[in-house]
Parts: sequence; structure tokens; C-alpha cells
Amino acid sequence: MEFGVEIDEYRGVVRVPLWVFRLHYRSIPPRDLAGGKLKAGAMLKLENKADLDALHSGNIKESISLEYKASSSVDKRDDNKKIEMARDISAFANSDGGQIVYGMTEKDHEPAALDQGVDGKIYPELWFEQVLQQHVTPPIPGLRIRHVPLTKPMVAIVIDVPATKGDPHQVSDGRYYRRHNYNRLIMDHYEVREAFHRVSRPELLLTPSLHGESEHILGAPEKAQFRASSLYKFNLHFSLENRASAPASYTIITIGLSRKFEIERFGEFDAVGTITSEDGLTLNYARMQVGIPRYFPIFKGIKFPINEENTMRLGMNITPINDTFLLRCQVHSPGFESSDVWVITKRGRRLRLRPPRT
Repeated sequence: MEFGVEIDEYRGVVRVPLWVFRLHYRSIPPRDLAGGKLKAGAMLKLENKADLDALHSGNIKESISLEYKASSSVDKRDDNKKIEMARDISAFANSDGGQIVYGMTEKDHEPAALDQGVDGKIYPELWFEQVLQQHVTPPIPGLRIRHVPLTKPMVAIVIDVPATKGDPHQVSDGRYYRRHNYNRLIMDHYEVREAFHRVSRPELLLTPSLHGESEHILGAPEKAQFRASSLYKFNLHFSLENRASAPASYTIITIGLSRKFEIERFGEFDAVGTITSEDGLTLNYARMQVGIPRYFPIFKGIKFPINEENTMRLGMNITPINDTFLLRCQVHSPGFESSDVWVITKRGRRLRLRPPRT
């Protein structure tokens, strides 16, 4: 626990003091607050002066995903400061993303105070976009640049920088930059080469469904396959989608099922067994390989149903009337891996599939 923040990751609950609440930490997933610190790429909701004041009163330090700059860093007449801005922002994009606040002074990486800001009419959001277009190649998609009003006509500037999923960004000085702790570093040759290789990796999204939908009304109880009692039964479907340009030729899909389920049929999956993972969850696992020559490569934009005909069929007890079940979805492919925990809720005979917190 740090800054008075308590995190219960399994319940998805974040307990915060008032000043943290004012920063809208409630909009950040618990996994991004692990240990009480913002993880790389987590974005604070900084929309007004009260939010910026809370950075100071809460002593929110600079980090790998947050940097403070005095307003003097913004100057139309100084080309060196324009290039410095491009270096700072491209470094976030080439790493895991982050935010820069222009108008906040700092001392030893701690926020000192808001300064006078810059004149919003002289420095509109468009000016910042034009500076970056002139000094950063390729352009950074998804930037969000906004004024935060101080005392008219003065404003602070907050820039949200997403992590790039394409080629790394080069500054007009011929160099590539990245973030490291509180600092910006010049990228070494091997780091630049590795960044270009990101484009050649797939980005896979595995989505479960209940008979093809996110909700399902259970039918009448049926006789259990392995015991004398009756169970509610339903089918669990999965689809795989590639969001990157690089095709996925070989993929391993691993599903972890709550032990409260009775598994009547694995479908396309093979049983693996009961495993307790590092986060303490004990689930029944099944695995499936998707690869050539049996399956075509998974190309960008194509949603691939992986067990449409031979579905996984599960059973659950009639009681209790209301219950909750965990479902872990893991994907491994060369250059890519992910692991998400979904939740299936049972309210009477209504099942609902809840996606991971984002």
C-alpha cells in the first residue's frame, strides 16, 4: 500500500483517500495500480485545474508514464525547445505510453507547483500537433492534446501519449528515444531493431461467448453425466481475432475453468488437468493448438471461430441460485502472449459473461 491506496485485485476494488479519488483513480484498472503505483502506460484523468492541484497536494511523483514540464519549455521562437518536446513525447510513444503536463514545475521528480501557464490563444492544441508533425516520423497516432484552464487566458497543457503499435518514432535529430524510470534515453541500435520487429508480431484477442452471445438463459436441468444429480448445461464458444498486420501461423490457446463446473465435453480442446497458477487461482485447464497445415494462418481483421461445431459443454449446480465462476483465457503465439480472467455470473437461470477490467 502506498499513498493510502488499498487494492483488492480479485474483487476489483480500489480503496482510496479523497485526493486520490479526485484524480479519478476509479477509472484505472486495479492491475494498473499494483503496489499503489501507476503501471507504465496507465493514464490519469487530468481534465481541470483541480485535477492538476491534486497532483501537487498528493505528491504524485514523476514516473515512467508521467512527466512534468514548466511552461517555459513551450516557446514558439526556440527550435531547440520544439525538438526537446518531440524527444519527450516520442520517448513515451516508443515505450509504454504516458502523459506530459506542461505548466507543472518539479523538484527532484516531485510536483512543486503549477506555474503561470501559457497563453491558450498563442498556443492552441493545433500548434503542438504541428510541432510534432514537423519533428517526429512517422506521426504518432492517438495523441490527445488538451488545454486545462488556469487564469484566463492562461492554460496548462496535458498530452496523453499512447504506446505505438507500429514502427518506432524518430525525431528530426535523427535519433530514437525511450523512457526509463524518470528519464528519457537514446535508444541503442538493438532496441531500435527490436522496435521495428514489433510490426512483424501478431496481436491476438481471444473472446469467449455463451452460445455465441454474452448472455444466455439456461434451459431445464438435465441429468449429470458423472453423478446422479441434475445440472444446468450450456455451451462455451471461443473466437480468435488478430489485430495486427502480421499473421499468426501457430497459436496455443489455454482455457482455465472454475472447478465448480462439470466438464461434460471438451470439444476441440484437450484436457490438461488442475493447475494452481502464480496468482493463486486453481482451475481446470484445457488446451488447443491452432496452426498450419490443419488451420489457415489467422490474418488481421478476421474473427476465427475455433470451436463452432465441436463446442465445449459445461454443467453447473442448480443451487445456489446466484453464483460466480472464473474463466481464464490465455493465448501464446510467436512474439505474443496474453492472459485474461473473465467472469461468468449466474442469477437464477440467467448467465452473463463479464469481460476483463480494462
